[in-house]
Amino acid sequence: MTVSTRTPLYVLSSALIMAVCLVPTLGAQRGQGGGGRGAGAGAPQTPAGPVPRLANGKPDLSGHWANPYTPQMAARGVFDPASRQALKFERQGEALPDAKAPAAGGPRTYDLPYTDWGLQQWKTYDPVANGDYAGNCFPFGMSRNINSPHGLQIVHNPDALVFLFEQDTWFHWVPLKEGFKWPADIPESWNGVSTGHWDGDTLIIETSNFNGFTKLDTAGHPHSKQLKLTNTFKRIDSQTMEHTVTVHDPKTYTRDWMNIRTWRLKPDNDVIMEYSCNENNLRALLEGSIKVWQYPEDVDK
Repeated sequence: MTVSTRTPLYVLSSALIMAVCLVPTLGAQRGQGGGGRGAGAGAPQTPAGPVPRLANGKPDLSGHWANPYTPQMAARGVFDPASRQALKFERQGEALPDAKAPAAGGPRTYDLPYTDWGLQQWKTYDPVANGDYAGNCFPFGMSRNINSPHGLQIVHNPDALVFLFEQDTWFHWVPLKEGFKWPADIPESWNGVSTGHWDGDTLIIETSNFNGFTKLDTAGHPHSKQLKLTNTFKRIDSQTMEHTVTVHDPKTYTRDWMNIRTWRLKPDNDVIMEYSCNENNLRALLEGSIKVWQYPEDVDK
């Protein structure tokens, strides 16, 4: 769905607002299958060539990537990080008749290996009634940034890597220098802080120090401040990259779980575009058609 930069979102229903959430300021059509703009946006321009390399010999992950749009991580395929086999857990697929109905799709099920606290968070998540932090233009969080549909640019050198997300024009910097340490007193944050290291030709990025305010995805899968995200990136060829994300959060989940995805390089004529949440959503917030989000009171409980 495309909404012009000059079309306020208050004309949409609340449920649809929560599902769509934010709209880019330029009115290009967005594809939802692979992060592209229209059919075929993620297809290679030219036949795949060898993996490009940095001066230190490691794969160069630079490029404008079509990362698969993942509004519902549990629906993409949940795997055991140790075996890469489908994850099996108690109560898997069980209906949750006492859960809040989701804004889009449904019904909610026992789709991940929740702790009691995590299950309560999942069952009671109601962004329409309680407000959605993303619809209020707060940062999505590292997981939901990578899950967003609009693509991202990676800029990479031997010492660091940066993700330039089209979603709300956010960025995330990842140091790669051996021995790098973040300050011990760095504040908790929406996106957390990351460090990266190599295992052969696979880049491993570990992110923690979250404030606990965000969700893993649009569907509202929960996490706590104990969350540690491990993202791996392995460039297969000049056009393709394998991405995995592992969720470790013992407060929310009884077991670690993982998604496996394939990223494609975007065509050369597809570039990052300007994106402004406030331009479309501020008036809707002021008029009340988007509910004002409140900071959660149970982050540490």
